[in-house]
Amino acid sequence: MGRLCLAFACALAAACGSSSGDDTGNYDAIEVEPAFTTVTVPLGGTATQDYKVYGVTMGGRTEITSRCALGMDADFGSFTNATATVLPRGGKTTITALCDMQTGTALLGVNLVGDVVVPPAPSDAPDKFGNATVGTDAARTPVIEYPLEHAVSPRNMPPIEAQWTTTGNDLFHITLTSTFVSINIYTTSPEVQLGEQDWENVLASSAGENLVYTVEGLAQATPDTKFVSVPRTIVIARDIIDRTAIYYWASSRGQVMEQMFGATTQTLVKGDCTSCHTVNRNGTRIGYSRCVANDCNNLYAGFLEYDASSKSWVETVDANAMQIRGSYTTFPPNGTGPFTDTSTAAIVSMNNGTLQLYDPDTATVIASNLNQVSTMGPTTGRSALMADWSPDGQKIVFASTPNANQWIDLSGSSIATMTYSYTGGQHVFGAPQFPFPNPITLQNGSYTNFFFPSYSPDNALIVVNASRSAWRSNPARAAGQRLMLADANAAWIVDMTEMNGGFTDLDITWAHWAPTVGADYYWVVFSSQRDYGHRITAANTEPSCIANGVTQCKQIWIGAIAKNKLSGTMDPSSPPMWLPGQDMKADNISPYWSVPAGLQ
Repeated sequence: MGRLCLAFACALAAACGSSSGDDTGNYDAIEVEPAFTTVTVPLGGTATQDYKVYGVTMGGRTEITSRCALGMDADFGSFTNATATVLPRGGKTTITALCDMQTGTALLGVNLVGDVVVPPAPSDAPDKFGNATVGTDAARTPVIEYPLEHAVSPRNMPPIEAQWTTTGNDLFHITLTSTFVSINIYTTSPEVQLGEQDWENVLASSAGENLVYTVEGLAQATPDTKFVSVPRTIVIARDIIDRTAIYYWASSRGQVMEQMFGATTQTLVKGDCTSCHTVNRNGTRIGYSRCVANDCNNLYAGFLEYDASSKSWVETVDANAMQIRGSYTTFPPNGTGPFTDTSTAAIVSMNNGTLQLYDPDTATVIASNLNQVSTMGPTTGRSALMADWSPDGQKIVFASTPNANQWIDLSGSSIATMTYSYTGGQHVFGAPQFPFPNPITLQNGSYTNFFFPSYSPDNALIVVNASRSAWRSNPARAAGQRLMLADANAAWIVDMTEMNGGFTDLDITWAHWAPTVGADYYWVVFSSQRDYGHRITAANTEPSCIANGVTQCKQIWIGAIAKNKLSGTMDPSSPPMWLPGQDMKADNISPYWSVPAGLQ
């Protein structure tokens, strides 16, 4: 098995002292040796590298190592005297020697390598693959099913499971490679993932680069020939997602779940939920709706507030009390008008197709003109629903349909915006504007229904759903739900073809943004009826998901939007990543990404 070879040049930066050069420690330059070297560190291990430091004058060099303090980036390791202990973190880092008031530097390259044999794979699996010749039978060649080609992963994504087809083979060799990474894994299973710490080190070693997967397969009964997959490449972003939580609805189980990003376990927030929920931007309020007495013609809204003292969610308005006949909700950011975390409001989509402002602690209407203006537009008898309040508190974006009394399902909708202000003690909403075209025609049809709009955390962008027919058509895939991205000032709107999986209908809905913007990407979370490798397909999906109205379990996915591609002339999106740890036997939808409860 080959080892990764580094090939980058070293430019040694030296700091100069006095030009006099004498035994008092004044040197023309400080040199660290080796000026450039490479060490190889195994997964879970360390390596050492010795250094010497020289003071340089016109008369020559003097070793002064004992007079200097050597240091390095703590992510790569540490020093004991002049010996570096290097951690399993691939990349390149600067070695610095501080000698009195003078410094010198060197460059260290680190290769992260590893050979992992997963039982019951035989211990001589590396030799079997090393001795086999490459065959060309397509029927025997593994195909990588997950991750998706060119998907983008945040740097702190939990361990992901690679999946592939077996194609008549029963022993597999998987490689993960980047500039500073070369990992070999041997297994008899058609899927594998590294442990949490090893995966964290691989991601840190590959940040800002491509990580390439390749699978070789052979039959142990005839091991002379191996078959090699087409490589699968993903991008490891430099972005680290802040400590956040994703709140989603396991609709087939009637549960709202909380999953911390980076964790692979969930916490139950609310049971007996039969419809949509929303979460405010600082993770302290949840709005939900429920079919009361099993009658979904009588959907009612309820509200929860997080109690920091008891570390639990308290129901401030119980939907079963049937005080608010409505569905979708949205909250203003703290500091909007008179609203604070303890005294806030919520916009509710009412059963008569209007929007109304409510107090989520008392279920009483807050006086405003919202109910009157929300149905204004180019035609009379419109409905307004699915509102989202902008992070700066100054605008509302919502779905506006030409059809009266739509409040859950909708058709023919356009995206509308309206202003909000608090003037003279009055909550004032402006007349709706319709800044985006309808219809939008793509190669797979004309999209005439736009809904589920959501503002990015910096107010700059809006992600929207688009479909070719009514929302919640049966079957759900038939309407062709997909995501489009719009400039919040209406300069452009583009289809996110990569995130949508091309022009195949994958029933993609409910997109919401990560609470912060990364260095290189915006991040969105959404749900989709797309295959998760071979773990979730239409052929093997959980029956309870199908009973819930889909052809396979919808799951939560995370997508990246490149900041350097926001021109409106190109698709800025990438194929998504499956959220690790979610229940694969549940229909998981309506994800909201927020600050975790209790960490405000």
